[in-house]
Amino acid sequence: MSKAYDRVEWSFVSKILLKMGFALEWVSTIMDCVSSVSYFVVVNGEVGECFTPTRGLRQGDPLSPYLFLICNKGLSFLLRSAESCVGSKVVRRAPKISHLFFADDSLIFGEAMSSGACILQALLGNYSDCSGQLINFKKSGIFFIACVLNDNKADVRRILGITSGFQPKKYLGLSVLIEQNKRKVFADLRDKTIERIVNSGSRTLSQGGKEVFIKVVLQAIPIYAMCCFLLPKTFRKDLEALIGWFWWQNSKEKKGIHWCS
Repeated sequence: MSKAYDRVEWSFVSKILLKMGFALEWVSTIMDCVSSVSYFVVVNGEVGECFTPTRGLRQGDPLSPYLFLICNKGLSFLLRSAESCVGSKVVRRAPKISHLFFADDSLIFGEAMSSGACILQALLGNYSDCSGQLINFKKSGIFFIACVLNDNKADVRRILGITSGFQPKKYLGLSVLIEQNKRKVFADLRDKTIERIVNSGSRTLSQGGKEVFIKVVLQAIPIYAMCCFLLPKTFRKDLEALIGWFWWQNSKEKKGIHWCS
């Protein structure tokens, strides 16, 4: 979304809140908080007249992130209403996934067909007209699986007006596309673990300090990735070996003894 917070229509927020079942009195209170904002423009050091906006959510306001997520519900309702044309299954008997949202980023799944692209374009247009949101096509991209024909790719790109491919290799620190060589994909986790060990000053830490460092720092590094992906067994053993070396090593010159209980 382009300038996501600044373009939200207040009337759209109110209608979505009512549609979700919030009481009218509660919605009125929330909208009073949203619409009570006013601005002054300073030009050449002089403060201009006060004016009141008619749209937008204030960034930094504790309510704004929640209201923005509620606005995304409108797009979610539209996409769910068109699940026959929008959405895809991971496996044959799995439920259909039509979209995933995170902050102002959206991931929409569907078949690479002209009919589905036309419906999706109409849905996005309706959402933009109602909410005031504007799709940022310059920062948007499309990813096709290997079996999609080039003609279908060209048709979908033309209809949606998105010419670029799927640009980001990483999102929130994790690889978006997982290749066959998973050890290479997750190599950053190993490098980050080694970097933390090198910079920890292990020779000055007691065993108690090492224990705290392992539990709080080293073991926390792969947790987020493990919530999303199944790490290879050999890669997990490499991480365990690094942590074991850090625990038993006393100096760089001598090899530590890995005692068994």
